[in-house]
Amino acid sequence: MNVQSFQAPASVRQQLDLSDRICIITGGAGFLGRQFAEAVAEMGATPILFDLLPETLAEAQAAVAETSPRCETEQADVTDAASLRTAVGRVLERHGQIDILINNAALTKYGCDADPDKFFASFEDTSRAVWEQGLNVNLTGTALTCQIVGPIMVRQGKGSIINIGSDVGIISPDQRIYEPDGQDYEGQDFNTPAFYAVSKAGVIHLTKFLATTWAAKGVRVNAFSPAGVFRDHEQGFYRMLASRIPMGRMGAVNEYKGAIVFLASDASSFMTGHNLVMDGGRTIW
Repeated sequence: MNVQSFQAPASVRQQLDLSDRICIITGGAGFLGRQFAEAVAEMGATPILFDLLPETLAEAQAAVAETSPRCETEQADVTDAASLRTAVGRVLERHGQIDILINNAALTKYGCDADPDKFFASFEDTSRAVWEQGLNVNLTGTALTCQIVGPIMVRQGKGSIINIGSDVGIISPDQRIYEPDGQDYEGQDFNTPAFYAVSKAGVIHLTKFLATTWAAKGVRVNAFSPAGVFRDHEQGFYRMLASRIPMGRMGAVNEYKGAIVFLASDASSFMTGHNLVMDGGRTIW
């Protein structure tokens, strides 16, 4: 057995420090992507937002710049290997390294070009086009990005990959929260599509596969599975969902920032293949 060479910093502040690290965030212009960018930037990293549309990237960059000037953007499509390679190549030209990858891109109704009006259809009526686009963005997109960035980290001998899962990648979505309760709750016209739950379960298992593949090369691969974040949801829906969470509420804006910094930093240096769940206890019921 070789003599152990790794030494962990004694200072917790030093463990959490991300100074001079380069962090790619796919889906970086989205709601969570912006928060993740703010989090790593606060700790010293340079976040680079990957997303499809120049206008949304510009808006996100401006929003992140309010708290940190360190933020860059790249137009990229996670389902297109050539697009990803070009964007990643530009990052390497500027910085010469990639230290953190946060695979956050996911299909939403607003980004769905395959029958978007059927995005929330029941499983029986799910369009095959919506199903395939959801798997392509959420799961294949994560795999492609890891396939391109992972070997760069292997050559560096270090890196942290964080794949964004979901509580519904662990448990089945509770369909009752969308249905009328026969009293004062009229239900909702949205749901958690089957492709979303299935793809997030796949992301969690892909994380384990890649963790064992690259662990000896200095590259850590973990998943982060959050629950929904409260964004002025209708009170009946909020009540129905919160009643199924032991802590009695949804996640709050900015509440996941610390977890992302932990997984990105040396504070989690002996963790790989793990799925860090922040869901108020929902998945333990």
